[in-house]
Amino acid sequence: MMRSPGSDVVVSALREQLREVIATCVAPPIRKELVNLLGRPGYALHAGGSCRAGTLALDVHGAVFREPPGRSALLAAAALELQMEAAYLFDEVADAAPDARRSEDLALAIALLTAGGAAAVEAAAFSGDPAGALRHFCMDYNEACAGQFLDAMLQRRGQATFEEALQMTCLKSGGLGKFVTGFAARIAGVDPDEVILFEQLGRDTFTLAQLVDDMRDACTHGRDSDLAQRKATLPVVYFRQRIDSLAPIDGMLFPELHQIYESSGAPLYAAILARAYMSRAQQDLSQLARRAYAVGGLGRFLESVESGAEEILGAACGGLVA
Repeated sequence: MMRSPGSDVVVSALREQLREVIATCVAPPIRKELVNLLGRPGYALHAGGSCRAGTLALDVHGAVFREPPGRSALLAAAALELQMEAAYLFDEVADAAPDARRSEDLALAIALLTAGGAAAVEAAAFSGDPAGALRHFCMDYNEACAGQFLDAMLQRRGQATFEEALQMTCLKSGGLGKFVTGFAARIAGVDPDEVILFEQLGRDTFTLAQLVDDMRDACTHGRDSDLAQRKATLPVVYFRQRIDSLAPIDGMLFPELHQIYESSGAPLYAAILARAYMSRAQQDLSQLARRAYAVGGLGRFLESVESGAEEILGAACGGLVA
């Protein structure tokens, strides 16, 4: 999944909270291993890591309170970031070639989940409804887990319908966005009717980001291409339902297949769908603004996702015109 940058101050405070959670909620034998894991490129403690889930959670706090985050907001953000990192790690394990490190990483992913749960318990204690907030935390994360399951199941099956691919994307990535904004809003004490508005923004923004990632990875060169791996992403499903072109035995794509893919309509199909979710996210933000929430931080978060999407979406649409 695509990640976007948060402000240096916010990310620094969040990283400090993540280190504290690991130091206090993780068994001593694996604390160093978890810190090393989160220091890998792209993860939360790496210098280039963006902490997407945590920064979005803190933007929700800012929208409600218009003030810097306190301990409850930072704990909630850390809990959400740890759950998100566990999801990324599961993805990496699923895509990696079998080796001993996969088993080690699975154990660390479970440790991330339990540490995130412990931080969520402490954060929820500050809310007006601790039990309700924790139930929300678990139920929404289960929705994203359902998406992970569908992803694996569809890839094993080797085929998927448009409806199945979209459901998987909305659950796996959109569900994570809903999980992040929904729990952050609950910890901030937002009225249940308005928690739904925050959830909609998270769901639509993360679905947009996933669709853009899927477009970027659909037909890249080499064995890491989604098309070579026959993943059930929407652009790959669209292409494979129209053109019978299975990858060679060694997982490499024929050179001419890239041109066939570009002219197949699959990039344009995914771009149209991504722009629909971009429009929905913009409407979600407008609804929150009309409810008098300070959406500046949330708007900047959405803009960062949109700026990363424009080049890919523009190229897909420009290919049709050309």
